Amino acid sequence: MRIKDIGRALWLPLAAFAGTVPLVVVRAAATGVWLYGFLLWNLFLACVPYLIARAQAALAARARAASAPARWAGGLALAAAAFAWLVFYPNAPYIFTDFIHVVEGGWLRRDGSRLVGPNALLWYDILMSAAFAFAGHLAGLASIRLEFKALAHAWGRTAATTIITFAVIASGFGIYLGRFVRLNSWDLVADPLGTASAVMRAFADPKAVLFALASSFFVGSSYLVVAAFRRVD
Repeated sequence: MRIKDIGRALWLPLAAFAGTVPLVVVRAAATGVWLYGFLLWNLFLACVPYLIARAQAALAARARAASAPARWAGGLALAAAAFAWLVFYPNAPYIFTDFIHVVEGGWLRRDGSRLVGPNALLWYDILMSAAFAFAGHLAGLASIRLEFKALAHAWGRTAATTIITFAVIASGFGIYLGRFVRLNSWDLVADPLGTASAVMRAFADPKAVLFALASSFFVGSSYLVVAAFRRVD
């Protein structure tokens, strides 16, 4: 891969971290307490599907130009990358659920900052959490676009639309399982039976279904809004 291609692949994650890391550092310096470091890890996880989709786009381009035997191998690699993207994608919108730490407000009482009052710190935490959520979700939406283009080139627009629609719907259940059941993407590999059991219980819980569908609607509608930007003069 050329340096130019690496730069194109990494510019969005680097921009996401450049716009958010200083917020965590400033908060820690102002309060003397390091509490929101988990946002950095969650933002990294939110960028993983974007990096997978970038790699998948390169695989799709090579598969089209390869010989017949190589196309079979490329097709298998493309399918594996699509599955990996599907598994990791919910990490992107999941970052919105980190607002729970602001809502509960327990950390505000523990900081004891002398530089800023609790009200100012509350608003700072809201803005900081929003910045991370925006950056992570935007990386996820960009990954959807890249994934759709890669799948459409490899398998056609109908297959790509079907897979992306399923991914958007499944992401809502992924968010629910991550926040309330405390599962993560690795559990699908480490404990597939336990993960399958948790998914079945979620399908049987009306509250889980409602939360999942609301989350999926948010993901789908925000993607359509971002896609509409391309038509704005």
